[in-house]
Amino acid sequence: MPPVSRPPLLLCVGDIDMDIIIRVPEPPGRDQKVDGERVAQTPGGMAANVAVGARRLGTPVRMLGAVGDDAMGREALAALTTEGLDLDHVVTRANTPTFFCVIMVDRAGEKSLVKAISEAYLPRVTDLTPAAFEGATHVHLTFTRPELVAATVARARAVGATVSLDLEAADLPPPGAGIGALLKDIDLLFVSEHSRAEAERRFGSLATRDDQAIATTLSARGARLERGGTCHEVPGHEVEVVDTSGAGDAFAAAFLHTWLQGRDDLIALRFANAAAALSTRAYGAQAGLARLEEVEALMHHISDRRTHA
Repeated sequence: MPPVSRPPLLLCVGDIDMDIIIRVPEPPGRDQKVDGERVAQTPGGMAANVAVGARRLGTPVRMLGAVGDDAMGREALAALTTEGLDLDHVVTRANTPTFFCVIMVDRAGEKSLVKAISEAYLPRVTDLTPAAFEGATHVHLTFTRPELVAATVARARAVGATVSLDLEAADLPPPGAGIGALLKDIDLLFVSEHSRAEAERRFGSLATRDDQAIATTLSARGARLERGGTCHEVPGHEVEVVDTSGAGDAFAAAFLHTWLQGRDDLIALRFANAAAALSTRAYGAQAGLARLEEVEALMHHISDRRTHA
């Protein structure tokens, strides 16, 4: 009897949080204040958002992260449980508050964010157990602490998994922290246009080999994928934007879902671009994350529109 083919298992390593979302006319400047309206308290966290996004599209997902032993931690775990994630390797830290964010969303749906860091912000290196990586096809993590990234990559390579990294400007270490060596070990880098510009200002040009790729989100203008000497770019979609929180995570989740099925870069890029657009339709990073049939419907609509243009 031939071996049974199993679907790829995505392991997401990083932050789990709760987001407090406040609608404002525009974010206040220094020594200013504005009137705002609290519209939601929703689960979030960059790694958790990717995990939920990929799972809704049909990819089996395991989450490795941490929460505190408080009401927010229980709420975050309850939400992730309803999504059908493997949460056996999420650690609950005793006598610790759960990491949370305050997100201000302006009239255009653009966000400003304050992170309330705690000891439950990230998994520790000691939480990266062999059992957590067992069976993983691909490991996705958010860049935060270089030692955590290095240890995660080493564990991933030990089980033969490929690795992707989400790099944000706010989390970049100072020059000299060894990020260049870490990036050479990454198969797929996700970065926004702003974060890429800041990373290249600090560390030099982000170039790729034929076995590496960089996916750059361009906000409303779409997205770009570079691999070696090849570059693909797709335009943005016109959608009614409510909240852009988590759009980059939705993009990463959808790209990984498609890429892990063996589809080529351009197909994955188009699919991810459509999923990211759909994610902006609701308040909260996870509320707008699309299911497979929704992304496919948008792509079919776009294809029909181009055919009849």
